[in-house]
Amino acid sequence: MHPVLVIIPAAALILGPQLWVRYVLGQHDREEEDGLDTAGDLARELLDRHRLDTVKVESTDQGDHYDPDAKAVRLNRDKMTSKTLTAVTTAAHEVGHALQDASGYAPFVWRTRLAKVAQITGQAGSLTLLAAPVAALVSRHPVPPIVIGAAAIAMIGTGVAAQLATLPTELDASFGRALPMLRDGYISPEQEKAARKILTACSLTYVASSLAGVLTVWRWFPGGVGAKMARPTYPPEARVRRLRRAHPARRPTARAWVLVG
Repeated sequence: MHPVLVIIPAAALILGPQLWVRYVLGQHDREEEDGLDTAGDLARELLDRHRLDTVKVESTDQGDHYDPDAKAVRLNRDKMTSKTLTAVTTAAHEVGHALQDASGYAPFVWRTRLAKVAQITGQAGSLTLLAAPVAALVSRHPVPPIVIGAAAIAMIGTGVAAQLATLPTELDASFGRALPMLRDGYISPEQEKAARKILTACSLTYVASSLAGVLTVWRWFPGGVGAKMARPTYPPEARVRRLRRAHPARRPTARAWVLVG
């Protein structure tokens, strides 16, 4: 199979959800909904309702997220005081992560640990790859390929593992926690359909990120796309010449034929 036949569908699977989520979030972020609290107020109310008084609600410029170390739900400044369905749904999703942290939800715990390991291995792997040429020049000996390979696998592998652990964590925060909380008197049935659409779109971005990570690892294995692309290709005539040089044809031996009349 030609590598292009794999790369184009993979790019569509990765970029498609990102474009769709931008459209969906923008569609429900234009007008404020009647009867909804601001995203910041809703997050505080949901946390207090689940007896998480010590978890803070803060505004940030670094994207919506829950910080398990600081025990804080952080929302973008434009969402903090917004009453749009996108802002409210996002706040409930981040509160869902706080509930996961409080209950010791296993995928959330593993994602947090793997994210820290991925950060450390990424830094160590980068230093190893940068130091390899210097070490080779100083010692006048090439760095063993296993060292370079181990550094690359550590950098990529731990990141992919963290992404794979993120997928069940995000699905649970969206559909196992955020949507039931919103459904319990905070949004109408019509708004619930839109909220579900928002959460579905966001979930697909995590699926796409996991797929991208898997493809990044797979493409460097012997049977992957990257390995196939790295192999030199030759026209048919060059292949024939290379085969002849590798396996020279034997000269036919002379045979004497005796005809018996």
